[in-house]
Amino acid sequence: MAPLLARFAQLHPGLRLQLDLRETPWPDRHDSDAVIHIGAVRDSSWIARTLASNTRWLCASPAYLRQRGTPAVPRDLLEHACICIRENDEDVTLWRLRRAGTRRRASARESVRVVPAYTSNDGSVARAWAEQGLGLVLRSEWDAADAVARGVLVRVLVDWEFDSAPVTLLVPSRRGRTARVQALMQFLEEALGSGKQDQVPARRARPPG
Repeated sequence: MAPLLARFAQLHPGLRLQLDLRETPWPDRHDSDAVIHIGAVRDSSWIARTLASNTRWLCASPAYLRQRGTPAVPRDLLEHACICIRENDEDVTLWRLRRAGTRRRASARESVRVVPAYTSNDGSVARAWAEQGLGLVLRSEWDAADAVARGVLVRVLVDWEFDSAPVTLLVPSRRGRTARVQALMQFLEEALGSGKQDQVPARRARPPG
């Protein structure tokens, strides 16, 4: 998001931009104009607008795969070094996935509880560790695509789709929305290609069960 926000600042030089980064969910704050959240929005009274679905890829370096082998099915992950990213109070060791093209078949879903060999609260650090051959990492497509194109990382389990971590913009109610927030919303929608997404109030998610 930082490069996008830099572009936004260049388009609006009269605005003062403050970016606060947190690894835990940002509570509804009166001193915040907007919140960009990655992952499921569990509890917010603000309006949630999905900006991107955020497909995720499981990747590893060629050197790691030569040494440890390439996982063929989800349960093979239990025998591998996994790199987990701690963010937003998510259960980062539970990886959920389904066979590609089988969205309506519950039997095609699988969940694997990995044992992380390495954990960080910074995605770029986790990706760098994977590039250096330390293990498998689950990263957003937009973050891993360049490394995959250069051959630094290799996608694995390509016949499986991992649960996405949508990029969501949280903004105050329409009545309290300022012109600068409206401008940010429009910019991010155009930049991330989701201008047709509906706005819905974020709700508290039901507990799993």
